[in-house]
Amino acid sequence: MDYTRLSLSEASAALDDVAGDAERSFGELTPAQLNWRPADRAWSVAQCFEHLHTANRLMVTAARHALAHPPTLWRRMPLVPGFFGRQLVRSQAPQTTRKFTTSAIATPSQSAIDDGVIERFMAGHRNRAEWMQSLDPGIAARTIMVSPFVRFITYSVLDGCRLMAAHDRRHFEQARRVTQTAGFPPAGR
Repeated sequence: MDYTRLSLSEASAALDDVAGDAERSFGELTPAQLNWRPADRAWSVAQCFEHLHTANRLMVTAARHALAHPPTLWRRMPLVPGFFGRQLVRSQAPQTTRKFTTSAIATPSQSAIDDGVIERFMAGHRNRAEWMQSLDPGIAARTIMVSPFVRFITYSVLDGCRLMAAHDRRHFEQARRVTQTAGFPPAGR
């Protein structure tokens, strides 16, 4: 899937798909399974979804701010938002193998995360999908937002929605790989 070409409704549907897949794949995991990490520097399933929940909340907050306030000079720079938007969406697509360092504001907890993390993620997704469905596609494509993670990066609200869809699928696949790793705790432990 080319996330850089998703329409607003397709990005919203992609969020719904990830939420449904998360519920089916991880909704019944025990706290021990959710918090198991295959290596010291690797993330657990719970950390993947806590990260997504936080990152998406910050993205929507930044997008709402952009939609509610007149653009600054930086947000009006021609071509820059389109370039950054496409590059970021491509960089976070599930098929991309390059690893990135997470922004400190979206880094998941290093301690045990409660088993409600999947439910919080799904509830947040329902809210984000509803918000996305309420947007005018033309306004979302023209409104430029500032990244909540790197303040000098700008992209359209539409690209922000595409970025959430790509990023969510990427970390969903990361969480799936965790459950397929040797040593993953069996159910009931």
